[in-house]
Amino acid sequence: MAHLTQEERDIVDANPLGDSLGGIREALRKAERHTHHEASQSDDSTAAPERPRLFVAAIGKIFSILSASDVSLALASRTGREALVSDLTAIRLRVQKGDLKYKQFRPLSQLVIKQAPDVDIWAAVVALIRSISHSTPPPSLPPSFESRMTHSSASQQGSEQTRRKIEPRVFEEIRYCTHRAVAGFHEKYFEGHKWNMRARRIWQSANSRYSDKDKRWTQLPDAATKDEVCGWLLNLQEELLATERAAYFRSNRHQKVRAESSEQLDLFVKMKRDEASDTKHDWKHVLVVGELKQSHQKNKSLWLQVGSAVRNVFAYQPTRFFVHAFTLTGTEMETWIFDRSGPYSGTTFDIHKEPEKFIRVICAYLMMSDEELGLDTFTKAKDNRLLVTIPVEARGKKQQLELNPNPIAHQRAIVCRGTSCFLAKATGAAVFDGVVKYSWTSSMRPPETDLLKKANERGVKGLAKLVGYNEVTSISRLREGLVFSTPHNFPGMSHGANTSFSQSQPPLSQSFSQFPGLSIASSGHRKRKATDGSSNASKRSRPNNQVADTEHKENGATYPAQEPQGISLVQQDHDQTPYANRIFRVLAISPAGRSITQFKGVIELLEGLCDAIKVHRSLYTDGKILHRDISENNIIITDPENADGFKGMLIDLDLAKEEGKGPSGARHRTGTMEFMAIEVLLGISHTYRHDLEAFFYVLIWLCARRGWALSRASGQRPKKSMLSRWYTGGYEDIAQSKRGDMDKNGLEVILREFPEAFDGVKPLCRAVRDVLFPHKDGLFTGTPQDPNILYDPIIKAFNDTIAEIGLGEAKT
Repeated sequence: MAHLTQEERDIVDANPLGDSLGGIREALRKAERHTHHEASQSDDSTAAPERPRLFVAAIGKIFSILSASDVSLALASRTGREALVSDLTAIRLRVQKGDLKYKQFRPLSQLVIKQAPDVDIWAAVVALIRSISHSTPPPSLPPSFESRMTHSSASQQGSEQTRRKIEPRVFEEIRYCTHRAVAGFHEKYFEGHKWNMRARRIWQSANSRYSDKDKRWTQLPDAATKDEVCGWLLNLQEELLATERAAYFRSNRHQKVRAESSEQLDLFVKMKRDEASDTKHDWKHVLVVGELKQSHQKNKSLWLQVGSAVRNVFAYQPTRFFVHAFTLTGTEMETWIFDRSGPYSGTTFDIHKEPEKFIRVICAYLMMSDEELGLDTFTKAKDNRLLVTIPVEARGKKQQLELNPNPIAHQRAIVCRGTSCFLAKATGAAVFDGVVKYSWTSSMRPPETDLLKKANERGVKGLAKLVGYNEVTSISRLREGLVFSTPHNFPGMSHGANTSFSQSQPPLSQSFSQFPGLSIASSGHRKRKATDGSSNASKRSRPNNQVADTEHKENGATYPAQEPQGISLVQQDHDQTPYANRIFRVLAISPAGRSITQFKGVIELLEGLCDAIKVHRSLYTDGKILHRDISENNIIITDPENADGFKGMLIDLDLAKEEGKGPSGARHRTGTMEFMAIEVLLGISHTYRHDLEAFFYVLIWLCARRGWALSRASGQRPKKSMLSRWYTGGYEDIAQSKRGDMDKNGLEVILREFPEAFDGVKPLCRAVRDVLFPHKDGLFTGTPQDPNILYDPIIKAFNDTIAEIGLGEAKT
């Protein structure tokens, strides 16, 4: 039975059910008798009937009575909604649909029949909600009841960036935030601009190629092939648009657009000056993406192919505001914009029926200004240097900074914060001594600067210092003048983007019985202790970290554990806007550093990670701030002489949460799947322990995936890494994979992927694993009330390993 807090017990006592359930008891007895009778008549005794007679009426009446009680309004939801009453409503709808079994309700029914105390009845209701909450809520619930998590394509890197692997991830990013036929689209992007008169003159010149009588372009054959359409467009360009600064190009299997990943594009636009040879193309120069298909090929795969290309544009132009794209299927054209909140398009049109509109669009992509193309106009390029001017905190005025053009970190995804970091220095200075960070953060979240200031005021050690800050633009500003309705409904998805969950989403409050061996307290019967109290306290007064009533005493682990509160990855949609608004924020911090992925040796890696863990402890214990986004992108290697003695530091507080603060109201949050803690993947609220678990995954990842890049790394790198399961599949799949890998035997399989140079790190991994998952049978994942119980042994294990490896190197 679920645990109710003392506060909740007081609420139940203050609002007694009285005899309101008295009239339903006989109906429940009758329903139970008929249920057992029908089950006995079944050919298969193990299969209870789905909808026994009297079941719907009896159970529906119970939930109607409970929903009318003030208790259902006062207690917090167990599935991330507004209150317990919304959970009751969801279950009533599912009962009416007939997709729940009577046996699931029998414990509650028996308590009502036996006139059990109210507190036991409400505890049984909570247990029931939690036990069935893994199913998708009914689509008839109001949108405000639901929230989402998103999967991004950022995890696929290097050779994994093939269309086959990227496109499903791109779909996860855009499936709920794609808008088509947006009102005002054509007017905003293709009318009322300085170049419109030039485009009109081009149309007048092209008019001779168009037959008013036949209403078609005369030189474009019926059912033209892709090659014929491309040839026709490029011929138009050669004759009418040869003097423009930009041009259309076509790639093929011999002339792909190259960088870390290569891809063939039907058509794309780039500046003529960018490359001397038209046969070599780079993603950092692509301005507009175009895809051509036959008329019968207009489907989801077409848009995902475009999305895959746009993802590469964002990856190699990480500060880009947005990207133009277009599709031409047969003779039907659709123009698109991709920004960090998703793709949206104008109304499709036939290029034969609206020839002038077609010419206007074709001309526009070559004539647009940098700003109109979505290029970053905040960062200036001058004399082969990148420069930004940013308000400086200490001086109260603006300062110009020069950036190293190669980012030390950036995200490979479309719908995300698009975080990218560059080494920076004052113009004219000799050394890059700072970092400038760009990111598109939710308008519902406070700026990172607020938390940085509070952390420094509270004496947090080892955290970057704020130098300057600027808010450049926002998604709402970029989309100003457009009218958005409901998102596009992809085939196979239920209606209403806000009322459906991605198939890869975890249950909102997953029963851990679904994951054998994964328990909060593993005793002989695997009784759930810490999870039963999650989200139990009233939202109006529950503390941020509640201590469980019992201590965990197993295999030497004895300490009070925190109750995880609510859910972590899923946030409520408090606003009703049709898209998530993001603010483009630019932050200058010091000192400078290298990404932890650029470590030059084992010792440097371990020292950087160990110091970053120390920073995390100070941030949490001194600053009362939980980071919540530990990944390889948010840890930097620093020079201790310029970083208060630290060889590694944390950056990026975009997703951090101040202790005692409620949910931000952000529409959703994305994260890096490979570093997410098991419980976070399952929707349990974030604690400091989950960040420590993420540090552990970063350690394993850097050794097994990045370690092979070291010059002295020997041996055969695995062709397929077991770690690919850490970002492949749904959230539950990833959680299950990590659960198996954190088992002692599972970890040994992972450690086999380490290069020989990292053999000395294997004992450290085993030691950290035993600290985080201390139980022999089943994984204990509770969070100690005293953080030193975890921090101290983990840091000691790092220090001991560093000393031992250093001693070994000294001897050799």
